[in-house]
Amino acid sequence: MVEVIGKIARNGHITIPGKIRKMLNIEDGDIIKFNVEGNKITITPGVIIDKDQAYFFKKETQEQIKKSEKEFKEGKYSTFTTVDDLKRAVKSD
Repeated sequence: MVEVIGKIARNGHITIPGKIRKMLNIEDGDIIKFNVEGNKITITPGVIIDKDQAYFFKKETQEQIKKSEKEFKEGKYSTFTTVDDLKRAVKSD
Protein backbone atom coordinates (compact mmCIF):
# COMPACT_ATOMS: atom_id res chain seq x y z
CA MET A 1 0.00 0.00 0.00
CA VAL A 2 1.23 3.49 -0.81
CA GLU A 3 0.19 6.41 1.36
CA VAL A 4 0.92 10.00 0.45
CA ILE A 5 -0.22 13.15 2.23
CA GLY A 6 -1.63 15.92 0.08
CA LYS A 7 -3.37 19.21 0.48
CA ILE A 8 -6.61 20.61 -0.88
CA ALA A 9 -5.90 23.75 -2.86
CA ARG A 10 -8.11 26.64 -3.85
CA ASN A 11 -11.56 25.67 -5.18
CA GLY A 12 -11.17 22.11 -3.82
CA HIS A 13 -8.43 21.14 -6.28
CA ILE A 14 -6.19 18.26 -5.35
CA THR A 15 -3.03 16.98 -7.01
CA ILE A 16 -2.48 13.26 -7.37
CA PRO A 17 1.24 12.81 -6.70
CA GLY A 18 3.36 11.76 -9.68
CA LYS A 19 4.37 8.49 -8.01
CA ILE A 20 0.72 7.44 -7.76
CA ARG A 21 -0.14 8.67 -11.27
CA LYS A 22 2.68 6.53 -12.66
CA MET A 23 1.61 3.47 -10.64
CA LEU A 24 -1.96 3.76 -11.96
CA ASN A 25 -1.01 4.99 -15.45
CA ILE A 26 -3.09 8.16 -14.97
CA GLU A 27 -2.35 11.00 -17.39
CA ASP A 28 -3.54 14.58 -17.83
CA GLY A 29 -7.14 14.64 -18.99
CA ASP A 30 -7.99 11.12 -17.77
CA ILE A 31 -11.35 10.49 -16.09
CA ILE A 32 -11.41 9.57 -12.40
CA LYS A 33 -14.27 8.48 -10.15
CA PHE A 34 -14.79 9.66 -6.59
CA ASN A 35 -16.55 7.32 -4.15
CA VAL A 36 -17.49 8.40 -0.64
CA GLU A 37 -18.15 5.88 2.12
CA GLY A 38 -18.48 7.26 5.61
CA ASN A 39 -15.60 9.71 6.00
CA LYS A 40 -13.43 8.03 3.35
CA ILE A 41 -12.94 9.16 -0.27
CA THR A 42 -11.71 6.65 -2.83
CA ILE A 43 -10.41 7.88 -6.18
CA THR A 44 -10.40 5.33 -9.01
CA PRO A 45 -9.32 5.65 -12.65
CA GLY A 46 -12.48 5.70 -14.74
CA VAL A 47 -13.63 5.46 -18.30
CA ILE A 48 -16.48 6.93 -20.31
CA ILE A 49 -18.46 4.41 -22.34
CA ASP A 50 -20.39 5.38 -25.46
CA LYS A 51 -24.11 4.92 -24.90
CA ASP A 52 -24.40 2.50 -27.84
CA GLN A 53 -21.80 0.22 -26.21
CA ALA A 54 -23.08 0.41 -22.63
CA TYR A 55 -25.12 -2.81 -22.96
CA PHE A 56 -21.87 -4.78 -23.23
CA PHE A 57 -20.82 -3.76 -19.72
CA LYS A 58 -24.10 -4.69 -18.02
CA LYS A 59 -23.84 -7.54 -15.53
CA GLU A 60 -26.38 -9.65 -17.45
CA THR A 61 -24.47 -9.31 -20.72
CA GLN A 62 -21.17 -10.20 -19.06
CA GLU A 63 -22.76 -13.32 -17.51
CA GLN A 64 -24.13 -14.39 -20.92
CA ILE A 65 -20.69 -13.94 -22.49
CA LYS A 66 -19.01 -16.01 -19.76
CA LYS A 67 -21.61 -18.76 -20.20
CA SER A 68 -21.10 -18.77 -23.98
CA GLU A 69 -17.31 -18.93 -23.64
CA LYS A 70 -17.61 -21.84 -21.19
CA GLU A 71 -19.96 -23.74 -23.51
CA PHE A 72 -17.66 -23.09 -26.47
CA LYS A 73 -14.66 -24.48 -24.54
CA GLU A 74 -16.76 -27.55 -23.69
CA GLY A 75 -17.50 -28.09 -27.39
CA LYS A 76 -21.17 -27.15 -27.07
CA TYR A 77 -21.58 -25.42 -30.41
CA SER A 78 -22.69 -26.20 -33.95
CA THR A 79 -21.10 -25.52 -37.29
CA PHE A 80 -22.91 -24.85 -40.54
CA THR A 81 -21.74 -25.08 -44.13
CA THR A 82 -24.40 -22.80 -45.56
CA VAL A 83 -26.48 -19.86 -44.42
CA ASP A 84 -29.63 -21.86 -45.17
CA ASP A 85 -28.50 -24.58 -42.72
CA LEU A 86 -28.01 -21.90 -40.06
CA LYS A 87 -31.43 -20.39 -40.75
CA ARG A 88 -33.11 -23.81 -40.44
CA ALA A 89 -31.37 -24.42 -37.12
CA VAL A 90 -32.42 -21.01 -35.77
CA LYS A 91 -36.03 -21.55 -36.83
CA SER A 92 -36.15 -24.97 -35.17
CA ASP A 93 -35.06 -23.51 -31.81
